[in-house]
Amino acid sequence: MRFIQYFRAWGALAACLAVLLFHVKQSAGAPKWTDRNEYDLVLAVRAEAAPQKRLALLDQWKAKYPKTELRQTREELYLSVYQSLGDSQRMLASAREMISGAPDNLVGLYWYTLLAPEAKEAPAELLDTGEKAARRLLAGLDTYFAAGGKPAGTAADAWQKRRVEVEFLAHRALGWIQWQRADYPGAAAEFTTCLHQDPNRAEISAWFGIVLAQDKDPAHQVPALWHLARAASYRGSGALPDAQRRQLSPVLERLYTTYHGETAGLDQVRIASVAAAFPPAGFAIESASAAALRRQDEELSRTNPQLASWLGVRRHLEAADGEAYFAETLHNKSVPMRWKGTLIRSTPPRKPQELVLGVGDATAEEVILKLDTAFPNEAEPGAILEFEGTAEAFTKAPFTLTVLADREKIEGWPAARSRK
Repeated sequence: MRFIQYFRAWGALAACLAVLLFHVKQSAGAPKWTDRNEYDLVLAVRAEAAPQKRLALLDQWKAKYPKTELRQTREELYLSVYQSLGDSQRMLASAREMISGAPDNLVGLYWYTLLAPEAKEAPAELLDTGEKAARRLLAGLDTYFAAGGKPAGTAADAWQKRRVEVEFLAHRALGWIQWQRADYPGAAAEFTTCLHQDPNRAEISAWFGIVLAQDKDPAHQVPALWHLARAASYRGSGALPDAQRRQLSPVLERLYTTYHGETAGLDQVRIASVAAAFPPAGFAIESASAAALRRQDEELSRTNPQLASWLGVRRHLEAADGEAYFAETLHNKSVPMRWKGTLIRSTPPRKPQELVLGVGDATAEEVILKLDTAFPNEAEPGAILEFEGTAEAFTKAPFTLTVLADREKIEGWPAARSRK
């Protein structure tokens, strides 16, 4: 069924390429018959309409004249018979024979490039031959589709469209080949090219989504879900058959639930993906871990807003763009709210003007408070202080945030002991 769909989609283009190959053969000179008997045998092949009988005559020709100059013509006729029989695997074998004898045979390159992704198995030899065929097809585009070479009566825009279709076909094969080799970045690059050329090709969206999901890169999981959602939901020209979309839907649901934690929101992703082949800039799906952290933060904000505020700031500072966040959001600005910390040490000991506190972790030196004036007395480590101030400096390793503070706005410092 899948082969028949492809044959219908590419049949007109294949006929166009056959015309091109005919012109190439004519210019190169026609091969010679071995003898009159071969000539009569070939006429019988061409006159026979029944595919199975035609196949038997081709086998007879091959047995009697294995080294004929018309080997390429014979393989084309074999390919045509297998096409009539819907046998894509034997068509692929015929295309392989054609390009093994003539590496630049356009029909052979075309059919091998088209059919390689339909193979039941993908051994290294098939992948290597498929890559060579696709790259030769790409390399020959300018020659094959030269303006002066288009058949009479073919409009220039139609000729250019056929060129783009062949180019798409080659990138499709190259993407599939890199996918089979587990070269996920290489496959993604080819599928990106395909979707820029034809955004509505849902097959490519499905392949692209699977490749991105298999890549395991966290940054690729949301685009993977987008492409799979589009392949499973899009119904216009270029859509997957209904049966394939139904098969893909549970795969999409499973991957979405694994990533997001539940199916909520999937319908919105499906609807959005139908409108565009690629997710828009800034598109995001909350991961299950991010959702759990968000709920934890919401609960902490309700029960301990001071600690929630500090942990949010620290998380931003420890991120890859922490320095930029500090420069743009905190530097020379008041901290978001009054924070509470545990005194770890102070300097100088008796009249401290610099305090080191643990805010999220009572044992970790996280905040350095620089006071405008020193306290007149010391405090024991472990004292709980509330403070506010202006962020002055930040280092990521070891993590410390330096805050300039007004001594009078620090709560929790013990009163000086009276002397008797």
